[in-house]
Amino acid sequence: MRRVRYGKHIARVEPAAGVTGTLHYDGTNCFFRVQLPNGDFRDYDLRHDDLQVTLAADALASFYYLDDDCILDHSPEVLGLPPA
Repeated sequence: MRRVRYGKHIARVEPAAGVTGTLHYDGTNCFFRVQLPNGDFRDYDLRHDDLQVTLAADALASFYYLDDDCILDHSPEVLGLPPA
């Protein structure tokens, strides 16, 4: 595994291309969670400023438009939202 100087630290580095994970938001921070082969998971702080993301068909996600706000959240069915 390669090592690089990352800020004031020496870091091990490996490519992330092709890794599947999920974006999580804890109310303050957004992070990327990857499931490990043993069933545990690893959370990564997001510092990449223009990362491309494709939402999986089974993600149960929807876009909501409120006046000038655009929101990505769970689908209405998951949230139990009634029709307007």
